[in-house]
Amino acid sequence: MRIRAPKSGARRLARAGAILLALAAGALWAAPTAALPSFSQQTGEPCARCHVGAFGPQLKQYGRDFKLFGYAAGDGKNTLPPIALTAIASYTQTRADRPPISGYEANGNSAFQNAMIAYAGRLVGGAGAFAEVFYDGVRRHFSLAKVDVRRTFTGTLAGHDVVYGAGLNNRPGVEDIWNTPAAFAFSPATSPFAATPAAAAVVDSKLASRVAGVSAYALWDDTLYTEFAGYRPLDSGFLNRVGVTTPANADRYTGVLPYGRVAVQHEFADAHYLEVGAYGLEARRFPAGPPTAGEDRFDDMALDATYQYFGSKRWFLAGHAAWVHEDARLGASRVLSGAQPKDHLDTYRADAIATFDDTWTPAVGAFRTTGSSDPRFFRTPGGKPNATGYIVELGYAPWGKKRSPVNWANVKLTARWVGYTRFNGRAAGASANDTVFVGASAAVAPFGAWVRR
Repeated sequence: MRIRAPKSGARRLARAGAILLALAAGALWAAPTAALPSFSQQTGEPCARCHVGAFGPQLKQYGRDFKLFGYAAGDGKNTLPPIALTAIASYTQTRADRPPISGYEANGNSAFQNAMIAYAGRLVGGAGAFAEVFYDGVRRHFSLAKVDVRRTFTGTLAGHDVVYGAGLNNRPGVEDIWNTPAAFAFSPATSPFAATPAAAAVVDSKLASRVAGVSAYALWDDTLYTEFAGYRPLDSGFLNRVGVTTPANADRYTGVLPYGRVAVQHEFADAHYLEVGAYGLEARRFPAGPPTAGEDRFDDMALDATYQYFGSKRWFLAGHAAWVHEDARLGASRVLSGAQPKDHLDTYRADAIATFDDTWTPAVGAFRTTGSSDPRFFRTPGGKPNATGYIVELGYAPWGKKRSPVNWANVKLTARWVGYTRFNGRAAGASANDTVFVGASAAVAPFGAWVRR
């Protein structure tokens, strides 16, 4: 089933007010996005229709279409603002003690990890938005997280069906309809009490919530997807006002950061789905220090693939893979800190996810980072950024299906093990960062109970 382009309506002022309210607030640490019951409120479909395992963030075809068409599709039976509230409580245990966060122990921490308010649905004039504001329960801090506002149209061009549109977002990849870019990827970052590798490509994580960009995208004949975007760094004063802390000695990006995306998708035999694609980013950065030293330049290029099997009534299978390569020309860092003139970084990640009855969801993942040796730039023991590890996870979501007692609330229990065989350049002692994580998540759409169907 494909979602068709929605008709624009006039009664959207309440939704516009809600999104502005959400954007005016501001969690420093953002957990992976869950399935929001406000989507169900607007469309009449359960969470399992959009998400693998009925809780997300991995998307099925219906979820990809919903996002592509600008979060604006719906059955028109609930015109209240599609707002969702979520909360996560967790327990984290690492193999070795870590420097404690203020108010917590060096290990074995239970915490109200975070809460979130999200707007996910129609705005005015046929546009739609997805926006999150987080409360970090560990550091007691509000901040603006993911934002994606878009307007989508349909038409024909030279005999080809085209879905096209434009959007505004605050992180490269957050607008992507696949789960391979870092914004929604299956990653080892689960808890603020756990260690994560120090090195990452600019396109993967360095720009999250620190830029604003405008994008234009098109899907041709339901097969070829193209997107082009330009991002500008946000002023540090604005970032501090929305809770995204920027230390005085932080690196500063400059100019327009161009981003591009291309992908090809196809369904085979009404049971298999495959996507292969690429995305890339160019960035210029002033490292901490006087800007008269020049700038560093980063060229990031990634290849990715997504596979899904949906031929069984009870099983759904999914897999994702990505390779991200970064070339760094370190003109400024060479002057300021003695770094090498050039460095490179390669990141590999892959995962396989199964869900049974949209309730039990086992998943495994592997990740690897390699790069050149440069102690002055990567600042790791031995100078290499190398990190290798794996993830084993089991999720349980009893609701989020058509047979669930309500469609405006959802819960999920998660048990996860993250293991390392190499960490920040070293194999010796890498397993000290191994992590056990147990989490309980709840999500509710407060206006969802007023659905008339």
